[in-house]
Amino acid sequence: MLSLLCCALSNNLFAQLLVESNGNVAIKPTIDPVVSDFTINHTGASNTCSYIFTDNPNKNIGLRVSKRNANTPSNYSNYGLYIDAISTYDSFYKTYGIYTYARREYEGPATGASYGVYAVAGNSGNGLNFGVFGCMSGESDGAGIYGTVYNWESGMYLSERFAGLFHGNLKTTDAMYATVYNTPSDYRFKENIESVGVESTDGLLKLNVVKYNLKQFSVETGDTATVHEYYYTDDSKILERKHYGLIAQELQQIYPDLVYEGKDGYLSVNYMEIIPILVKKIQELEIKIEKLDNVPSKAAMRNAGTTNISDIESLPILYQNNPNPFTENTTIKCVIPNSVRSALLYIYDMNGRQIDSMPISERDYVTITIEGSRLDAGMYMYSLVTDGNLIDTKRMILTK
Repeated sequence: MLSLLCCALSNNLFAQLLVESNGNVAIKPTIDPVVSDFTINHTGASNTCSYIFTDNPNKNIGLRVSKRNANTPSNYSNYGLYIDAISTYDSFYKTYGIYTYARREYEGPATGASYGVYAVAGNSGNGLNFGVFGCMSGESDGAGIYGTVYNWESGMYLSERFAGLFHGNLKTTDAMYATVYNTPSDYRFKENIESVGVESTDGLLKLNVVKYNLKQFSVETGDTATVHEYYYTDDSKILERKHYGLIAQELQQIYPDLVYEGKDGYLSVNYMEIIPILVKKIQELEIKIEKLDNVPSKAAMRNAGTTNISDIESLPILYQNNPNPFTENTTIKCVIPNSVRSALLYIYDMNGRQIDSMPISERDYVTITIEGSRLDAGMYMYSLVTDGNLIDTKRMILTK
């Protein structure tokens, strides 16, 4: 009886286990021959060493590896799964430590979730728990962690080394920390470049700066029952703090290009690009302050066609060169209103002989550089003439 039972078990075992003459092993193979070194529920694939397959709807885990050893010495590491993928060839082909593919077979509306990689870490040394740890090794350029919303398997080409790169929008619901924020601004990235006019800053005075508290916010998730997933914990400091900013709907009426609308219908503000507008406004105010600090003489006002002090802002102005005296180069600043048709800067020696004349095509706040190498050491006079009227004359000294 015992021999019959052993024979039955042996026959059943070998019906489920196949060992090929080349050494390939399969458990419950589908057909013969087995092309992978080791397979379960499949014959495998020619380019695959081990192949595990299941389409059993009652088993939602394809492969599970458990590692537990409480007695492992503290100076050793514990690995649930350790994979080496080392290429010994310099070729076009890619090397993957782990390649995951998690998605529904068909496109279309669905519930549930897909995770290419889902990692949880905790209860280790304080400050030493990492759900995902990515590290750049070697000397080549690249990124320790790369994330993209585009179907770009090979990744974006990088000419530097980055801890992380995200190809697409990046969102965080809490604070983001960085020592320096760099925004790509090279002219080679841009087209249709235009200088910002004075009128572009007029809307700044209309902006409504507010202070506020953030509201607790939630989104509805869940397959069959609605579950509210909250952005912040109840004790989050970000909810307690006062914040300062602008209302996107109000800013949209003044600077629409600085407001973005997400797919969820909520608006966000590009605060970084408000900075150049502020710089332009500061430049305008600086010009007005310098005009007040350098009120033209009565003679200059008469030459410009006015004696009304209220017209100062519309008058051309000539400033003292800086540095003065100078040995190499010096700069001369002046203000040329847009209403001026022609403007020239003349340079004279102390005998009144004209040394040079420079047409000024720019308007508003203009800076002109005088090269000392073109002149002999000595004292010179320079004059600003607009529309045939002498505005002002000043002296500069060149030493060598």
